[in-house]
Amino acid sequence: MKNAPLNLLCTCLCLFVLRSENVSADPVLKEGDVVAICGDSITQQGLYTVFIEDYLRMCQPVKGVEAIQCGWGGSSAPHFSNVMNRTALSFSPNVATTFFGMNDGGYNRIDETIEKNYREGLTRAVRNFKEKGVRTIVVGTPGGVDAFYFKNPKNATVSAEEYNRTLGRLGQIAKEVAQSEGCLFADVHSPIMDTMTKAKAALGQKYPVLSSTDGVHSGPNGHLIMAYAFLKALGCDGNIGTIDFDAASGKATATEGHQVVSSGPGEIVIESTRYPYCFTRGNDHQTGPTASILPYLSFNDDLNRYILKVNHLSTPKARITWGQQSKDFTAEQLSQGINLAAEFLDNPFVEPFAKVSKKSADKQNFEILFVKEYLGNNQPTLSAELPDKGEAFKKVESGFREIHDALQKGVGDAIQPVKHTIKVEPLA
Repeated sequence: MKNAPLNLLCTCLCLFVLRSENVSADPVLKEGDVVAICGDSITQQGLYTVFIEDYLRMCQPVKGVEAIQCGWGGSSAPHFSNVMNRTALSFSPNVATTFFGMNDGGYNRIDETIEKNYREGLTRAVRNFKEKGVRTIVVGTPGGVDAFYFKNPKNATVSAEEYNRTLGRLGQIAKEVAQSEGCLFADVHSPIMDTMTKAKAALGQKYPVLSSTDGVHSGPNGHLIMAYAFLKALGCDGNIGTIDFDAASGKATATEGHQVVSSGPGEIVIESTRYPYCFTRGNDHQTGPTASILPYLSFNDDLNRYILKVNHLSTPKARITWGQQSKDFTAEQLSQGINLAAEFLDNPFVEPFAKVSKKSADKQNFEILFVKEYLGNNQPTLSAELPDKGEAFKKVESGFREIHDALQKGVGDAIQPVKHTIKVEPLA
């Protein structure tokens, strides 16, 4: 028993570290929050940023949450700390995420100067967010570069393996900044490296996880990993919904976001306002489809659980039909619960999900123009060159914001209830 105090101290320290990394006692997102998604050209691609917005609006909706695309090609942590007041902070965000490091590393081997500049720039940005009233800040690590396709744009002697070590070290610094400043932390680098290793082992080194062109600017498959890391850090629990069906009585119940319209022997009709996350499909060796990375990333298990439980089956198996797709499951599998979102990638939500996502992408494309080209570059230059035109610039900005408000509303209006049918056919 003489080691009991030491054991208790170790336990408390472990709990403190876990909490300081990712755990928040209260929900991270609150009604009406504006989430500023900040980063460099990878953010400006408008892929993981759209995935995050789609998820927050459709899959785990908190009423009135909006996301703002604040990517700026070529940006770094020090650069962002200098421009954030007139870009990201002009939207008065309640929550902000940061994703810098690719440019901070200079595509070189890590050294003290790189470390110092990144730490100082990231710390300045975080402290500025806090001073301006941003309630929650998620500090993200840099991502990674593709082990096969990386083409170093600045130093051909630095390999993908070496630059990933640089990015990994910057990720450790990001974690230290998050802990010292009391922020949430998103480890993007580790799941990217882990998923890339698994995917290339299964599909070959030429399977592009992080772009088949430069090895940096990934297609949607790699961006799904990035979205996964940030959504986890934002406290998303992955519980899309649960449907319980009694095969003997034909009665069904559903959790929040899903209303049982009718049920009877062998059939459940549901109307859902909460969507499961839906993926794009295609050949596994294409860089585009998000579905191609799913076998190597626990997205569905961690973030996309839409569970069907069937009890009191009179047969050992049953055929489940959802939309145009059917699959057979054992009675034991069904009693424990199957994840519809993972088992039925082609499902009744795919089309409505894609329509909303297209509107999110259109809105974010406008935000890139507005945030970077006007608020970031042109407006300050024009104001300096034409100091007597201040009122005119205010009118221009007001017009931009009116368009933006309409686009934001359009995304929300596009999210409509989806009525769908699940059929349960007993099999001998």
